[in-house]
Amino acid sequence: MQILNLHVTNFRNFSSKKFVFDPKLTVVVGQNGSGKSNMLEAVGLLAATRAKKVDTDLDLVKFGQSEAKIEGYTKQNSEEEVKLTINLQVVDERLVRKAYFIDEIKKRLIDFTEHFSVIVFEPSDLDLISGSPSERRHHLDILLSVLDRDYWRAISAYGKVVTRRNRVLQRIQEGKAKKTELDFWDERLLEHGGEVSRKRKEFFEFINFVNGEKGAYKWELEESVLSDEKLERNRERDIAAGVTLSGPHRDDFKFLFRGKNLEYFGSRGEQRMSVLALKLSELELFNAKRGDRPILALDDIFSELDWEHREAVLGVINKQQTIITAAEPNSIPRKLAKTSKIIEL
Repeated sequence: MQILNLHVTNFRNFSSKKFVFDPKLTVVVGQNGSGKSNMLEAVGLLAATRAKKVDTDLDLVKFGQSEAKIEGYTKQNSEEEVKLTINLQVVDERLVRKAYFIDEIKKRLIDFTEHFSVIVFEPSDLDLISGSPSERRHHLDILLSVLDRDYWRAISAYGKVVTRRNRVLQRIQEGKAKKTELDFWDERLLEHGGEVSRKRKEFFEFINFVNGEKGAYKWELEESVLSDEKLERNRERDIAAGVTLSGPHRDDFKFLFRGKNLEYFGSRGEQRMSVLALKLSELELFNAKRGDRPILALDDIFSELDWEHREAVLGVINKQQTIITAAEPNSIPRKLAKTSKIIEL
């Protein structure tokens, strides 16, 4: 899988900028604030991942402009090039209307995932370890939705069921609904939640297998199990809280290094390598499921890694198209700089 080029208009700090990528390795060099991370963010949006560093989509549109555009040509194996386009139009101070096109034909964003995927590793990914469970669940949901359309349907349906069941719980609290009204929603919760849980467990089994039985880095799913008995047992508790207190929307997972929880006992270097190992395992999952490797994007990581860990990264760079950003040219290992296309911002 490749991204051949990227053209952004009125996106973030760019008025108009085109990037042409090498089929193997591209290094984008520029000082902080020059737009390196914004470029990777645009690549990620074309791969149907959500922008991380925005409060609203208004932040994606260059200040003072009423619309923005992201365009990219992608290619899978020997297939023909495909043009992916995202149009962003500012409606008012609170709303940006987005439209998605594949070869000029209007589509849904999820349809982009059939043509383009990217795994991004950036310094802020350490928040996966130290951040809230919702951040970790969001990471899982985006990754698995991009990879598996059935998961996307299941998690979308599950989220709607939780919302509607919570409304019934609140109405029961207010004396406006009967407890038996929960029966229907409990069935739907078990149906869609069971599918979500099954696919999440498969994911963790795979990535731990990829790292090997003796791998130092592991990831452990902390599952909020759903069952008929548990829903019945906790019904009164759910009613008292007015929300559904168990199910995949309460799942979490831990990053482990030699059996210790890195959130509490890991050094920064161990945490960084654990997240990187997770991302590299995700590359292998894509390859196993689709027979094609997604793009690997590394955002200013060589300034953060010691030499031993740099070697681990160098070992996978040539397996797929890779895009690297760097603030300083001398932070890039010489043998990479000699074989890569350099773009300076």
